[in-house]
Amino acid sequence: MTFTQFSLGALALLPLLAAALTMLLPHPVRRALGVLVALLVAGFTAPVLGSVTSGELTELVLGGFDAPLGIHLRGDGLAAVFLGVTSLVGVVVTGYAAVLPKSTGAHLSATSWVTSHPGFWPLWLGCWSGLNAVYLSGDLFNLYVSLELVGLTAVALVAVGGQSAWEPALRYLFIAVLGSLMFLAGVGLLAAVTGTLDLHQTRSQLDELEDPTLPLLALTLITVGLAMKVALLPMHRWLVPAHSAAPSAVSPILSGVVIKAALVVLLRCWLWALPAVPGMQWLAWLLGGLGVAAVLVGSVLALRQDRLKPLVAYSTVAQIGYWFVAFPLLLHGEHDGAPLGSGAYNGLVALAAGHAIAKAGLFTAAGFLKDRCGTDKMSALRGAGAHHPVLILAMGMCAVGLLGLPISLGFTGKWQLATAAVGAEQWWVLLVVAAGTLLSAAYLLRGIAPLLLQAEVPENAPAAGPVRGRERLGEIAVLIFGVATIGTGLLGAWLGDLLEVGAWW
Repeated sequence: MTFTQFSLGALALLPLLAAALTMLLPHPVRRALGVLVALLVAGFTAPVLGSVTSGELTELVLGGFDAPLGIHLRGDGLAAVFLGVTSLVGVVVTGYAAVLPKSTGAHLSATSWVTSHPGFWPLWLGCWSGLNAVYLSGDLFNLYVSLELVGLTAVALVAVGGQSAWEPALRYLFIAVLGSLMFLAGVGLLAAVTGTLDLHQTRSQLDELEDPTLPLLALTLITVGLAMKVALLPMHRWLVPAHSAAPSAVSPILSGVVIKAALVVLLRCWLWALPAVPGMQWLAWLLGGLGVAAVLVGSVLALRQDRLKPLVAYSTVAQIGYWFVAFPLLLHGEHDGAPLGSGAYNGLVALAAGHAIAKAGLFTAAGFLKDRCGTDKMSALRGAGAHHPVLILAMGMCAVGLLGLPISLGFTGKWQLATAAVGAEQWWVLLVVAAGTLLSAAYLLRGIAPLLLQAEVPENAPAAGPVRGRERLGEIAVLIFGVATIGTGLLGAWLGDLLEVGAWW
C-alpha cells in the first residue's frame, strides 16, 4: 500500500474516529483535537492532490474484497478538487470555531439535550468524514451511506443553533429523509436491473440492456432525490431558514461544502454510471429550465431581504441554478476527441468549487457581524465597515468570485460554461449568465453597501466598536477565504487538466 492509498482511507476514517473521541473530552481539549484533526486531514489531502496533478488515478479497496462486494475508494480529478476545497474550508472554519467558541452555539443556555451535549465538534468532524467518503466512494451503496452521514450531521449542526433553529432543522430533516428515500429507491431499482452497485460495472451492464425504461426511471428517482438535497428550486424552501438560523461557524459549512456532496453524487450518477440511458435528454432540459428559474428567482428574493444571512442564503439558491444550467450541455456530441460536454462539466465544477470558497467567506463574515453586533439586519449594521476594514475587503473579494469577475474561479467557470454553450449553439445560456451576473451585482451591493455608509448609531454601540483580541482572528479567517477566492482563479487551466484524470470520457 502506498502512502497515497493510505491517505484515501485516512481521509474517510480519521475524522469519524476523532468525532467519536471528542464526545468524551472536555471542551478545551475538544477544540484542540478538532484543530489537530483538521490539519491532519489537510495533510492527507496533499498526496491525493499531488497524485492527480501528475495524472495518476489512485484507488483503494478496503477489506481486500473487490467490486461489487468491497468498499472501493477512488481518488480521481473530481474527488481531488472537492477534497482540496473541503480541506480549505474545513481548516479555516475549524480555526474560526476554536478561536471564537460563540460561533459554534456554545454560548446558548444548556437547557436541552441539543445544547447540553458536546454538539459542534463531533458533528462537524462526522460531517467532514462523510463528505470525504462521498467524494471518494466508487459504488452507489457507499455513496448512499456517506450521503446519509453528511445529511444527518448537517441537520444536527443546524439544531445546535438553539430553539430558534429547531424548526428549520426539522424541515431540513424531512427534506433530507425524503430525498434519501427517493435516491435509495433509484439505487435499488438500478441494482435490480444491473445486478451491481459499482459505478463502472453499472455502466457496462447498462450497455447490454435493450429496454431503457427501468434505468431511466432509476435515474429520475436518483436525480429528484439529490436535487432536493442540493436545494434546486422549487425544492429550496428548507435551505434559507436552515442556513440563516445555524450558528455562524455552521453556515459556511452548510452552504460551502455540504450541498456540494449531493452535487458530486449527481455528477457521478449522470456521467459515470448512467451516461448512455436513452431518454435522459428530457431530464437534462428539465434540470436546465429549473436552473434558469433558480438563477432569476433566487436573485430577486435575495434583493428583497433586509437581513444579511438570508440574503447570502438566497444567493446560494441563485448560484445553484448555474450548476444545473450546465446539464443540457453535458449531453452534446464530440469535438476533437472529447465531448463538448466536457467544457460544461469543467465549468460546472469550477463554479461549484469557487462558490464553496466565496460563500464560506460571506457566511463567515455575516455570522461574525451577527455575533458581534447582536443582529444581522442591514439597517442596524450601517457604518460597521468603519471598524471592520479587513472584513469589508475580504467580503468584496468573495463577492468578486460570486460575480464571476476576472481572475476568480467563478470567472473561469462562467467562461467555460459560455464557451460550451457557444460550441453547442445554445445561446440562451449566455443570456442567463449575463442576467444572473447583473442581478448578483445588485444583491451583493445591497448587502455590502450599508456597511460602508456613515453610521446612524451611537459611537458606543456594538456595531461601531473596534475589533480587539481574538476577534481579529475571525476577520483573518474571512480574509483567507477572500484571498483564496481570487487565488484559485489563477489555477483555472490547471483545474481542467486535473478533472481529466479519471473523467468519464
